[in-house]
Amino acid sequence: MITVVYSTHKDKNYNDKFKQHLLQTVGVKDVQILEFVNHNQYSLSEVYNSGITQSIYDIVVCCHNDIKLEKNWGKKLLEDFDNNSNFGIIGKAGSCYFPESGVYWDRMHYTMVGQVYHHPEGQKKWLSKYSAKLPFLIPVVTIDGLFISFDKNKIKHNFDETIGKFHFYDHLFCLPNYLDGVKIGVTSSFEITHESVGQPNQEFWVSKDKFLEKWGSVLPLDLKPENVYFPKLKEKPLKNVGKVAVIIPTKGKLNLLFKCIDSFYKHSNKNDFTIFIADTGSTKDEIDQIQNKIDNHKNIKLVQYDYYNFSKINNDVVKNHVTNEFEYLLFCNNDIELLSDVIYGMLKIFKTKNKVGTVGCRLHFSNNTVQHDGVSILMKSAMKSIMVDHLMRETYYKYGTDVVEVGGNTAALMMIQRKTFDQVGGFDEIFRHCYEDAMLSLQLIKNGYYNYCNCNYVAYHHESQTRDLDNSKSEMVYDFNNYVYPFIRENFDKLKKHIIVTN
Repeated sequence: MITVVYSTHKDKNYNDKFKQHLLQTVGVKDVQILEFVNHNQYSLSEVYNSGITQSIYDIVVCCHNDIKLEKNWGKKLLEDFDNNSNFGIIGKAGSCYFPESGVYWDRMHYTMVGQVYHHPEGQKKWLSKYSAKLPFLIPVVTIDGLFISFDKNKIKHNFDETIGKFHFYDHLFCLPNYLDGVKIGVTSSFEITHESVGQPNQEFWVSKDKFLEKWGSVLPLDLKPENVYFPKLKEKPLKNVGKVAVIIPTKGKLNLLFKCIDSFYKHSNKNDFTIFIADTGSTKDEIDQIQNKIDNHKNIKLVQYDYYNFSKINNDVVKNHVTNEFEYLLFCNNDIELLSDVIYGMLKIFKTKNKVGTVGCRLHFSNNTVQHDGVSILMKSAMKSIMVDHLMRETYYKYGTDVVEVGGNTAALMMIQRKTFDQVGGFDEIFRHCYEDAMLSLQLIKNGYYNYCNCNYVAYHHESQTRDLDNSKSEMVYDFNNYVYPFIRENFDKLKKHIIVTN
């Protein structure tokens, strides 16, 4: 069922132990192991092509000989191929992006996927978690040579023996196949541990230059997610839950606004919420269209303003238009589109946890990359610089699929209890363009509350279509330097669990 091919320069005792490990963990009976003793006389491409020629099974695994695999890895791998017949190549780590530089980890934080444990001799074991552990193959443009498996009947190119010896063989195999239509994926169905850490040497850089001479014209390759993943959850009815006031500031852009409103009715129980549209200057014709939308729904209200100030408008809607029947406030941008029952997911946090401040969900850009997975504070060592940023912003698959405590949430889609919002005085109206949500979240932490992001629930944030912050950047910098930064410094001890230190 599976042919395993590897190159080795180790002694017989080491090789026998590795072969025994493969046989004991593979989980299937029909296994062919092709061991090639190689003291630098062959390139890995030559070894793997010889393995393909000698293989008696369709599924071929080319791997390093310093790995440890989870029990039944072979059985799970065969299931991956059986359940994903459109894929020809499967690995354990890879990238959705291959840059013009030829160094495929250039955007590692954003585009690499998979999970690999590392356990060099004499060191503690650690996990490189390039992406979430997902129940499907993540499509990529290339995979790492640590573990390459493929159906030899589906690949269109063998390994390229003309470039490199121990580097770039993996990409020289993947890219030609990818460009000729062979689907490549990374699996999370079993775990792998690498007992060493690879380091680029002179041969790597020489091989890179030759690789670019041959393939540089097709780079970069970029394979963004085809859709947004979220788990299908069984949702038990929540008892004694209060109503939610959804507050949506808007001006024009009715196509986005109506898509936002429609998504609430599609995914959430209409009896749980009322939508308050806070219009800040739409034309008369646009107001008439909004009114027609309201006439078709009993639980939409329109409030009109002749100015725009995000903090002030939201505070006014809460104070003067949201009645006491509403226990929860859901601040929402007009370019949000729910993909699941976000209201339920947020309310569940308030019903199951104590001292909840704000609750958010996972937000994605229109191109399916991550916009928001919670807010955190990033700090360079020795407090050289501090910034507040969205967790996992612009990553492809590096997001949470659970409930996580975070530093805060973006008011693009953020829920808070009405009494809590009133207690902290609402949004600080000194902020006009940004940071009012971050400051609210940080103040709640200071006062003993906890902010959460329920990453099981997701929405699109079509942010690029509605935001143009160029004119307000100077004000944003001023607000951060004069209000947010001093607050973080003064309350460092209470906020430090949400501070991510970078080099």
